Order: sequence, then C-alpha cells, then structure tokens
Amino acid sequence: MGSPHATWSGTAVVSEQFRPEQKGAWLALRDIALIVPRIFRYLWEVAPAMLAIQCVLMFVTAVIPAVIVWMTKVIIDTVVGAASENLAWSAVFLPVAVIFGLWIFQALCDAVSGFTDHMFGEKIWYAAYQRILDKAGALDVAFYETPRFYDQLHHANEQIHRMSNICHSSMNLIQQSFSMIAMVSLLSILHPLAIVVLVATALPRIFMEGHQARKRFDLNAELIRNDRLIDYMKRLLTARDSVKEVRTFRLRDLFVGRFERYRDLYIGKLRQLMLHFLRYNMALNLLSLVGVASIWAYAVFQAVLARITIGDLALVFQAAQNSRASLAGLISSGGRVYENALFATRFFDLMDLDPQSVEGALAPPQADPPAPLPARVERGIEFRNVSFKYPASDGLILDDVSFTIPAGKKVAIVGENGAGKTTLVKLVSRLYDPTQGSVLLDGRDLKDYDLRAYRCGVSVVYQDFFRYDLSAADNVGLGEVDAIGERERVESAAEKAGADDIIERLPNGYETILGKTFDEGVDLSGGEWQHLAIARAFMSDAQILILDEPTAAVDAFREHRLYEQFAEMAADKTVVFISHRFSTVRMADLIVVIENGRAIEVGSHEELMAREGKYAAMFSTQAARYR
Repeated sequence: MGSPHATWSGTAVVSEQFRPEQKGAWLALRDIALIVPRIFRYLWEVAPAMLAIQCVLMFVTAVIPAVIVWMTKVIIDTVVGAASENLAWSAVFLPVAVIFGLWIFQALCDAVSGFTDHMFGEKIWYAAYQRILDKAGALDVAFYETPRFYDQLHHANEQIHRMSNICHSSMNLIQQSFSMIAMVSLLSILHPLAIVVLVATALPRIFMEGHQARKRFDLNAELIRNDRLIDYMKRLLTARDSVKEVRTFRLRDLFVGRFERYRDLYIGKLRQLMLHFLRYNMALNLLSLVGVASIWAYAVFQAVLARITIGDLALVFQAAQNSRASLAGLISSGGRVYENALFATRFFDLMDLDPQSVEGALAPPQADPPAPLPARVERGIEFRNVSFKYPASDGLILDDVSFTIPAGKKVAIVGENGAGKTTLVKLVSRLYDPTQGSVLLDGRDLKDYDLRAYRCGVSVVYQDFFRYDLSAADNVGLGEVDAIGERERVESAAEKAGADDIIERLPNGYETILGKTFDEGVDLSGGEWQHLAIARAFMSDAQILILDEPTAAVDAFREHRLYEQFAEMAADKTVVFISHRFSTVRMADLIVVIENGRAIEVGSHEELMAREGKYAAMFSTQAARYR
C-alpha cells in the first residue's frame, strides 16, 4: 500500500487519506438495516408513482412461474389420462390456454417494467446528483482546500447509481422470496425433506455473498485515491487548459504511462480478489447442483414405484431446478442489497456531512437572529488583531493584522507576492473566518451578520476570476444574478467596464456564446475576459467593492482609466483594491502595506512617501523603470 504522502513519481497510489469507517459485520448489518428504509423514503420522495408501479408488478409476476409449473403438471397428467382412459382431449386445451395467457401477461408486465425501470433510474440519478450539488454548494470554501473532501465527494458521485440499484435488488429480493416460497411449496408433493436438502445445499452461499460484497466495498475504499488519479490523468490528457503544455513539453507518454500504472494496479487487485472468489463460487455451485440431483434421483425412484404420477415427476424436476434458481437469485439479491447499501452509505455520509467538520469552516452566526446588513455602511471595516492560516496548513498567512478601511473610501492593499493580500480579500468577503482576532463591519463582528445578506453587500473581482462559457450577457449579468435578465442593466455595466465595444464586435453581440466548450463559442483574449469580469462588479449594488488585481492582463493606460471609472461610479461605496501598479495605487485615499503577513504601514500616498519606508522604496523602484 502506498504512503499517505505519495506523489506522482510514477508509483500507483493507494489512498490512506480517506476511508469510510471500518466496522464489524454486526455493526455493518445494523447500519444497513437503518439505511435501507432511508433509501426507500428517498425513492418515495423522488418518484412515488413509479415506485408503486414497480412494487405492484413485482408482486404480480412473482407467482407466475409457479403457476406455469403447476399447469404443466396438469397438462401432462391430463394427456396421460386422455391416452389411457379415453378422456376428452379438449380438457387439455384449458390449461394450455392458461399458460399462453400467463406468458402474454408476463410479457406485457416485462414491457411496462422495462419502461418504468428505465425512467425510475433516470429520475433517481438526477435527483441524487442534484442533492450532491446542493450539498456541495452549501459547504464552505474550506472544504475545497482539503483533499479528503474531494475523496468523499468522488465516493458519493461514483455511487449514485446504487440508489436505484438497491431499489431493484430489494424488490428482486422480495420477488424471489415469493417465487421461491411458491416453488418450494410444490416440492412438498414429493417429500418435505426435499425442501430441507435444497435449502441446506444453498445456505453457505448466503455467507459468501456477504463476504464478497464487503471485500468489494473495502477494495473500492482502498483504491479511491488511485481512482481519482486515473480520472486526473484522463483530464490532463483531454482538457483544453492543459493541452498546450502537454504538447509543448511532450507529456503525453508520461501521463499515459501513469494512467496505465494506476489502471493496472486496480485491475491487478480486482483480478486477485475475483480469483479468490472463483474457487469458492465453483464449490458452492457444485454443492447446490448435488442437492438438485439428489431430489431428482429420489423423484425418479418414487415414479418408478408409481408413488407419484408422471406429471408429478415433471413438476418436481421443474420445481427443483426453479427453486434452486430462485434460491440462488434470492441469495444473490440479498448480497446485492447488502453491497448496494454499503456503497449507498457514502451518498448519505456526504448528505450528513457536518458543515463544521473541516478546520477553517465558517462559524455559525453568533447573534440569534443574525443581524441584518446595515442599509448604509457608516464606520467601515476593521481588522482587529487578525491572524489566519489555511486548513491543513501550519504556517500563518496573516499574523496579528490590525487596520481600518473607512466607509466610503478607496483603499489600496500593496505588498510582494505571497504577502497575504488576497487572503485579506477572502476575509473581507467572508469566504473564511480569522483563525484569531476579528473582522468587524460598523463595529460588529462579521459572524453576527446574516451570511447571505452580507455577501449580497460585497462584490468581488478576483485575480483568478472564472470564465463562463455562456453568453456574453450572462457573463456580465452573473454579477447580480437576480437582475441577469435585465438587458439595460447588463449593457450599462458593460459600458462602465469598457466591455461594450468588445461585446459589440462579437458575431451575435450579447447573445454570443463565449469560450470553446460549445461549437458556436467565440474565445476572447485574457484582457477581454478581464473586462467582462470587471463588468460583473458594475452589475452589483453592493456597498463594498473589492478588486483583487483584476486588471493584470490590461495595459497600464486602460487599467488607470478603469480605476478612474470605478472611483467615479463608486463615489458612495467602499472600494478595496489590490494592484502592483503604483500609478493606480496612488489614487487611493488610504494605502495598506502588507509584508510577511503583517500590516507594516498604513497611510495616504503622501504620508507613506514622506515616511521613506517600504512603500516609498517600492514606489521609487517601479517609477525608476519608466524614467
């Protein structure tokens, strides 16, 4: 098994980071006894009519095979009687007609069952996936910083189909039970011990089915990280974002080789497991066949002694074989219920995931009820002795930071790469809470405010903004999703950001699909994408605007003009921006200098230049490049 710290050195990786809780057999059975009813409640919520139809069809078709076997006996005995005792041959036609009628009815039931089964499976899959999306969307950003969460999310996604599978296997279990009871009852015509022999020779398979299900579950858990690496290699070789470097650095053979190694590890372990099962399955199959053969031999002996009729003999032959098949199907269905329930627990583990179970998750509101966002920010935002480190990290990104962003002012945050500037932005937008200290708005901790209301009051353009392969109008309108359909507002936001001329040059204007995901998509340059991202900020009525170096791909002239537009349009708003261009930074009312996670200087451009400290040195160094 690989190390928990294994890298991509070419060695296949076995996951030790995330494992579903290991439990004994009785605890696992107890959990399954709880999870199966929960799954059926979920299925009833998703598609009650289809679930009801499936249940009815199951009960109706369960007894048909036994009735056909009985009618076959009647036909044989009638034929023998008609030949030997000159009975009317017409007496044979009724049971034959009944059998044909049952065949037709069963065919109709199978057709209806096939339709409902397919539609039922689709509804269950999409409903389950929607719940995964809802859950993932409700969890804090901190979860997305932890590989363990991605393992768990991968587990849940991969096992969605188990939701419908457990319904089918449970219904099959019940159906096979009814069918087996009906078939086994027919064997009592021969001798009650025939039932005992049949069950005794099939009983060991019950334990084997449970054992095999558990082993498959454990193997899947063991290789979850390996499975994710297989998917990642596929994505590296097929994704647009990586294709340029894969070609440039000739990485295809390397990644294909690693894909093959991860794949071979999975196939090798699966083969080893299946070979382990093979010899036991062969022995159990032979044992059940011995049971059927002994019943047949005894039936032949009884027929020779004229203790049973020829029809009874045919009935016993069919009933024994069908009972064996039904009993095997019953045990197999039970094994599938057990296995599907084991895997389905992963879906419910994600649904039940505690939002506070990851380090760095946002704290629940301290005020009850949460405080509403002020209609107008009066005092501003204060960092009070704030320290912060990311989840699963030991090093502090911010260390005892204190400063104030006055309401209605333009504040620039500057510093070298890695100093902690973007982390400040994440704390202001409350993607994270401080590890120590507090961030306050108008004197109240951000934790006191309703989270949704607070985020509606903050608009952010991130340095690594997302490029939506949607229409140009959507790319702008997503900045205020409640107003995404208001074309005048979208066009006004685009004009303020200088993106209107970019959009007007597109083939279909605002309706043009952007990116290369879809056939009709039109790609943009990095600077053009940035203009659209900035336009999203202009869509918002938020009181606090944050610009995390969103103009890195824009030339200095256009950047200066954009920030002037921001200053003009946001005259009554609080604006926080990060920029490496000091010609833009000097426009700010207040400048905060961050170094090694600490706020070492705070003041206006003139004040900081007069201090001749870090800011003055950075400004002078950059200005010298343009002399």
